[in-house]
Amino acid sequence: MGDFVEKKTVIMKQKISYKDAGVDIEKADQAIDSSKKVIKETFSGDVLSSIGGFGSMYSLKNLLKDYDEPIMVQSIDGVGTKMSVAQKCGDFRFIGTDLVSACCNDVAATGARPLTFLDYIASDSLNPKTVSEIIKSVAVECKKLGVSLVGGETAEMPGTYRKTEYDLVGVATGIIDKKNIIDGSKIKNGDAVLGLPSNGLHTNGYSLARKLMFDTLKMKVNDVLPGHTTTVKDVLLAPHKNYSMVINDLITKKQSISGVAHITGGGLIDNIPRILPKGLSVEIDTNSWEKIPIFEFMSKTLDLKSDELYRTFNMGIGLVFVVDNNKKEEILELLKNEGCVEIGRTIKGSSQKVYLNEQ
Repeated sequence: MGDFVEKKTVIMKQKISYKDAGVDIEKADQAIDSSKKVIKETFSGDVLSSIGGFGSMYSLKNLLKDYDEPIMVQSIDGVGTKMSVAQKCGDFRFIGTDLVSACCNDVAATGARPLTFLDYIASDSLNPKTVSEIIKSVAVECKKLGVSLVGGETAEMPGTYRKTEYDLVGVATGIIDKKNIIDGSKIKNGDAVLGLPSNGLHTNGYSLARKLMFDTLKMKVNDVLPGHTTTVKDVLLAPHKNYSMVINDLITKKQSISGVAHITGGGLIDNIPRILPKGLSVEIDTNSWEKIPIFEFMSKTLDLKSDELYRTFNMGIGLVFVVDNNKKEEILELLKNEGCVEIGRTIKGSSQKVYLNEQ
C-alpha cells in the first residue's frame, strides 16, 4: 500500500457584505418607513399587530358574533405583465389599485366581505421611491374599501429578476356566513345575466396587447391610440375596477344574487362557466354594451376570431351577475349609476358554455 497523504484545502475569509452581493436592506427599510403612515391609516380596531412584526394579527372576537358558521375566503393574485407596462411608462400610481381590486373582487364574488390584505414586492434592486409609491397605492385602495393592510414583504433578489424588474403579489382575506355563500348552485334556466363595465384590460391580456402595440406596431407609450384621443399609456394603465363594494352593498340590501363571475384571465368565455350548474349555458349579446377605445382598437387591429377575443380580454365587462329574471329590473335600477346593463340570459345546454350572439 502506498502512503496516504491528506490534502487540506485552506479557504481564506473574504470581506464581502450582503450589500456587495446586491442586497441593500436599508433601501427596503427606507421605503417601508416612508409608507408607515398611509399603511396605519388602513388599520381597523381589530388589527393587533404593528408594522414590522413576524406575523399579522387580526382579532375576530367582535366579528364572529354576527356569523352562525363563519367561513374564511381568500384570494391570491399578481398584476403580471401589467407591471412591466408600468415600468415602461414609469408610472406606478395605480398598480396597487390593480392588485387590491383583483384579489378583493374574487373574495367578494363568493358573497364574502374582504377584511385584510397582504402584499409582496420583489425586485432585482429595490428603488425606495418606486417601492414606496407601490405600497402607498396598495394602501390607498385598501383604505377606500375598508380593508386593513395588515402586513407585507419586500425582497431584493439580484439574479432572480431582470434589472429594474418588479413583481407584485397580494392576498385578500374575507368572511361570509356559510348559508350566504354565492356559488352559482341556484342559477336556473332563463335567469338574466347582468354586466358591470370594465375600465379597460384590467390585468388581463397584457402579453398580447404589449406585443401588438410595442413589438409589432412599434408604438410609444405617449402615442395617441389610432382612431381615438387617448394615449397608449392611459389605456394600458387604466386601473382595474373594484366591484367588491357593489357586491357587498347588494347583499346588505337583501338583493337575491344567484351567481357572480369576476371577468379575469379567460374573459367571458372561460369565467362565466365557472359558476354555471351542469345542464346550463349562457347566451351573450355582444352588442348590448358600448365598447371602450382599447377594445375597439383590439377588435379592428387583431386578426382574431370573436371567441378568441372574448377569451383573451374582458371586452368591456368586468363583472357579471346572474339573477332571477323577475328581479333584474330592481337590480338594474340600483346599479344604473354603475353602468350595469343586461348582457344575456341562461339557456339549457349539455355543457357549461358561453355562446356569443353578435347579430
